[in-house]
Formats: sequence, structure tokens, C-alpha cells
Amino acid sequence: MAQLLLRVLLLWAAKITGFIELLLLRLGLALSSAASIFDLYHWLTLSPKRRSSGTALKYFLIRWAVLCILQIWSLLLQESIKPDPVKPLEPVQHDQASLAPAMRGSKAYINQLESPQIPEPQAVHEPPSIPRASLAYVGEGNFVLDAEPEDLKWSPRTISVVLPCAEERDLAFKTVKSVYDTTPPEALHEIVVVDDGSNPPLSATHLNEDVQKKFKVLIKRHEQTVGLIGAKKTGGDAATGDVIVFFDCHVAPQPKWHLDFLGLIGENYRRMVIPQITALDIDTWTQIGSGGGMSKCYLTWDGDFKWGGTDDMYMGMLSGGLAGMSRFWWDESGGFDAKMLGWGGENIDQGVRMWVCGGEIVAAPHAQVAHMWRTHSKKTAARYKHVGDTIFNRARAIHAWLQEFSDKLDDYPAFANRKAHGGPNWYGDMTTFENVRKRLNGCRPFAWYLKRFKAVYEDAGLIPPEIFMIREEQSGLCLRFLGPAGTSGQGTEGVQLEQCDESNHRFFWHVGNRDRKSKKCCSGLRAWNTDQCLQGGQGGGRAVTSICELSGAHSAQTWSLTSDGQLKRGSSCLGPDNQQQPGIKEAPCVSFRSKGGARFSKVSATMPIETQLYRKAQRDHPEVFARLNAESAASPESPLPARCKERGRSCWKLFWSGGTQCLDSDAQFVDAQGDCAFFIYENSQLKQAESMACLDTWSDEDINTWGLYECHSGDNQKFTEGPKFCTAVEISEPQCFQGQKM
Repeated sequence: MAQLLLRVLLLWAAKITGFIELLLLRLGLALSSAASIFDLYHWLTLSPKRRSSGTALKYFLIRWAVLCILQIWSLLLQESIKPDPVKPLEPVQHDQASLAPAMRGSKAYINQLESPQIPEPQAVHEPPSIPRASLAYVGEGNFVLDAEPEDLKWSPRTISVVLPCAEERDLAFKTVKSVYDTTPPEALHEIVVVDDGSNPPLSATHLNEDVQKKFKVLIKRHEQTVGLIGAKKTGGDAATGDVIVFFDCHVAPQPKWHLDFLGLIGENYRRMVIPQITALDIDTWTQIGSGGGMSKCYLTWDGDFKWGGTDDMYMGMLSGGLAGMSRFWWDESGGFDAKMLGWGGENIDQGVRMWVCGGEIVAAPHAQVAHMWRTHSKKTAARYKHVGDTIFNRARAIHAWLQEFSDKLDDYPAFANRKAHGGPNWYGDMTTFENVRKRLNGCRPFAWYLKRFKAVYEDAGLIPPEIFMIREEQSGLCLRFLGPAGTSGQGTEGVQLEQCDESNHRFFWHVGNRDRKSKKCCSGLRAWNTDQCLQGGQGGGRAVTSICELSGAHSAQTWSLTSDGQLKRGSSCLGPDNQQQPGIKEAPCVSFRSKGGARFSKVSATMPIETQLYRKAQRDHPEVFARLNAESAASPESPLPARCKERGRSCWKLFWSGGTQCLDSDAQFVDAQGDCAFFIYENSQLKQAESMACLDTWSDEDINTWGLYECHSGDNQKFTEGPKFCTAVEISEPQCFQGQKM
């Protein structure tokens, strides 16, 4: 019996050790087998008399049975802990929601990916692939700014829509329902409503539990209002879909809006997508018109945005809150700045951040979102508590990303005054931005951004070779712009002749707006540090300006100071108004000849600081611009506008049926084919390829009164499909164009 106990103890010791190491488990099995053989041998060597005794036989059988059971158990245990066969290393597929609170892309995040928790089985789609350029794939410290296109691709499947809502009540419900109704259930992961201090809470009024369950709503709440930026940050951090889309809480996305977001972001996970923003009738909750909404913007030196930009799908700036990006890129690029409060300025931060840190912004050609615009009516008035400081927010964005160019803020009184009273660092601590730069390999300098959008900053005159005063020779007075620095509150300002003053920036002008034919600078005159371009005389001894049209499409802004001293646009000139001394007027150039002519000259010409800094950056760091320069050299100029080269689009030249005349960029008939404009046929409308304004039958009887107008749903903008484009308006004679496809 003592021998049996000893053998069992040895066997169990080996078994216990085997749990620690599979090798020892196999050793235990060998010992157990040896013990069985030894016991059988011991039984056989007994004397026949002892072997035949009942007691010896009984104990032998018991020992033998116990040892066999232990051997079978050992074999089963060994099989259950056998390691899986070695497989090739693959990107980890994981449930993103389970990765909180570690930041996706951080070292802690990567550690979680290496040992993911196995989720409970759920009836959900397989998670998307991880882009090969993402920090979730390569690990922190390995971010590549200029990643290859193949490394940016992935397969997003689901969308989280984030709605920051504050006291919007029925608008919030209608927006939620509209998002739910226009998004397929397999694509809509959730609607994250951030209730920003509504009192009573939205969950107690319009978004109760039944609504939340029916429309896939997840509510996050701030007890106190923090403003739009903070609400969007809360929603973005909480979202768990593959793609995060931010809408305002008063929109109606149109059917199939989601396709552009999933498709475009699938091509590049670092891509921010902006929909076409149209108008919303809040009484019927339907889109006004049939599309052609706004989306393109560009950045001005005072941290503001203006409508316009390049004529391709890429955007240098976004206007506000309607945008989408991958959840990977939301985490890697840092989301919204937590120190910005209220609203305003976050679009400047995001717009520049996307580009300089390795991403991009594109306009979605087919995704339309109808938006309620704030008017002076009660129905559209904001009811939320106003918090925050837009000037503060814009200053943070400019100082974060414009680097040395942020000195330009001193040219704008709104910022210069804050600096004078609050000190040089009045815009607060910038650690969060510095952390993003470190994580994303330093990001790029702002001069790279200016070069990337050369069509705006060089070709449209935002980085002018010189600024100058314009002196009228007869009086010795100079043209003074009467509006403020920055954005004009009225959209139009006056210009008059005053005593020249080099210390006053309002006397300085520069060339601006692209030339329609060459696509280079410039076709007009822009007041320095403003959004205004010279438009001509207005009477009363003054001239007038209007918001600059960068593309050069606004023919009223095509003023130039000629080599012979004329301030001229076509056959019109500006000159002294002898009846309004000292005054200025617009008249036919020939009318000034009898009075000695109208002569102007440049004085006090100088290179502005923005141009000096830009050129210095290119001299000092040519490697930063090498790739852009190489791409530009490899892509010869094409007469086709960039929109004509986009996937799924075709452009046409429009010739009057039976004639040789075509429409130019102002919808006027011209004989020279070289001046024919390009038009895109979409939604039964013909849109000028550069401005995307719609061809409009201004008169049903006179074929010479075609024009371009903001797109709407009226019949006077509808045409039958080409190549013969005919008006939908019924008149005595059909009006048709013969299209020449380009």
C-alpha cells in the first residue's frame, strides 16, 4: 500500500507541474505509464501463493484501474491545452468599443490589440480592416505623413451620426428621424445625441426611451451648456461606428447621403468629407431646390473662412459643423480642442489640422444635407445659452497651426487689442496641440499648406508679390478702402480719394482673383487684409467693393492698373469726378481724354510679411515642398477644369443649335471656341464647371439673355439630357444647345 501511495503522489506531482508547462505534463504521462508497467512486473514476480491470494489480487486490480484512469485523464488534459498552430501575422480584428478608455492609437491601445478581449457573440457585421498606415496598425511613433494610397485604404461599414443639440426640441426629433429614415439600417450604427444643457432634458421630452430604442439613439448629456465644440467632442469620443459624421441638430440628410461618406473615407481613412449643404424648409422638413449646395471654403489671414476655393474636389477649409471622418483618424488627429468653448474657430482648427498632419478634406459630390439657416424669424432663432469666445477660439487655431504666420493677427484690431490687454499668450496653453504634433511625427509647416493650395494663395493673390497704394495723379490723393480689416459686415464697402497715408493699411491694395483664361494671378484688385475687391464706381464721388470671387467669374471685379496708368475694366475707367471734389467716378475711358485723361500710379510698393515668410520657408526647407513640386511638374496644365476629371462626371461645351457660337463662362455667346466654357449636366441642370452656378433661361423669348444663377428647382433651369440639351420651358420655339462632350 505504501508503494501505491508513493506512486500516486509522484504521478499527481507530475500532473500539477504539467499544468504549468506542457513538457512536464508529458513527463507525468510517461511516469504514469512506467508506474503501470512496474506494478504489473511486481505482480508477476510474486510467488504463486501470494499471487493467488484474494487480497493481493483485489489490491492489484484497484491499483491498476486507478493508474489507467489517471493516464486517460492526462491524455485528455494534454489535448485541451495544446497550443494552436502558428499562423502568419495578420492585422488584429477587434471590437473598437471594447478598447476604451485607452486612446485608440496609443501604446496602451496597441497592448490591448495584442491581447483583445473576446466579445460575446452578437449579430453584427465583421469589424472593418485596419488601414496599414494607421497607428492602430503600425504602433505609436511610426506615423508616416506622406503615406502611400494603398496604405490608407480600408473597408468601413457603419456610421455613427453625432448631433449636438441644445434646446432644439422638435428640431432634434425631426433631425433624428430624418437621419434614421435616410440611412440603411446596416449602415447606421447609432445616432449619438449630445444634450448640451437643455432644460428639461431632451430625454424627458422629445427623445424619450421609446424614441431612443426605435431610432438607435444614444444620449450623452451635459448638465451645463458647454457649447457646440464641447458637445461635438463628447459625441465624437462616445461614437463607436467605423465612421463618425457630425451634423447640426436641424438638418435633413437626403437619400443615399451615406454612400459618399463610406466610399470616400474607405479610399483614405485620413480623409474628412464635407457634404453639399443645401437649404431646409422647416415647415415641411424638405430640401429647398434640387442641390448645388455650398461646401467650398478657404482660409483668410484673420482665422476666418470665405466661400470659394479650388475647382476640384479638395477643400482647404470647412465652413462649420457638417463633416465626417473615420474613427481611427478622429483619435489619431486629436479630435476637437477641449479648451475651445461655444462655437466658431473649430472649423479653422480642423481645416488646417487635417492637411498639415497628413490628412485631407474633400467635398462629397452627391451627399446632400438640407440645413436650416438662422434667419430673423422666431422659428429659426437659437434658444440655447451662449457661451464661449469665438475670437479666443480662432486665435488658438491660428497660433496652433500657422506658426510664424500667426504674426499676421497683429494686422487685425480684434486680435491686436486682445493681445495688448491679455499679453502675448492670451489665447491659453497649447499643450494639446503640441501633443498631436508629437504623435503625428511633427506634422507639416503652414507654408506647405499655402503651397498645396497654390490656386488660392498664389494664383488668386492671397500671397501677393507686393502691396501698394494707388495715387490719382491729378489730385495727388490715394484710394482709401472705407471698410474694416477682416470680413466686411455688409458684404460691400466704399472707396474714396483721401490724403495718402503709408501708416494706414486701408490705403493698400494688391492684385487678386484668378485670370479666367490663364488660371494664374490675377484679374482684379483686392484691398489688403480684407475680403473685398474693387467693383467700380457707385456715384456720389465714391467707388464700391464687394466680396472677392477668387475664380475671376465676377466680371465686375476685373479691374487692373494698366501700364499707361489707367484704372480700367474693359472699356470703363475710374477717374476724377469734377463735380464731387475730391471724388471718383466710373465712365467710358474715352470720356476722360478731353479732361486730360485719368492717370493713376503705384506708390509705396512693398512685399508684405506673409509673402516674405512664404518665400523664406521655401528657400530654407526645400525638402518640405519637394513632393508637391514634383507632382505639379508631373501634371501638365489641362484646359479641362478639375471637376471635369472627377469620377463619374463629364463636361460639355454648349453650342447654339445650328450655329457656331458657344457659351462662355458668363453664359454669353462667343465665336472663338477657345473661350467656350465647360458645363456639367446633373439633376436636369447645366452647371458651369468652375462656379457650379446653373444655366438659367432669364428670358423665354430672347436667346441672348442666358445667364448663370444659384441653382434651384424652377423649370427655367431644367434641360433635357444631351447631347442635345433643350429647355423644359414650353415656348413657341424650342431653345436647344448642341453639346460637345469633352
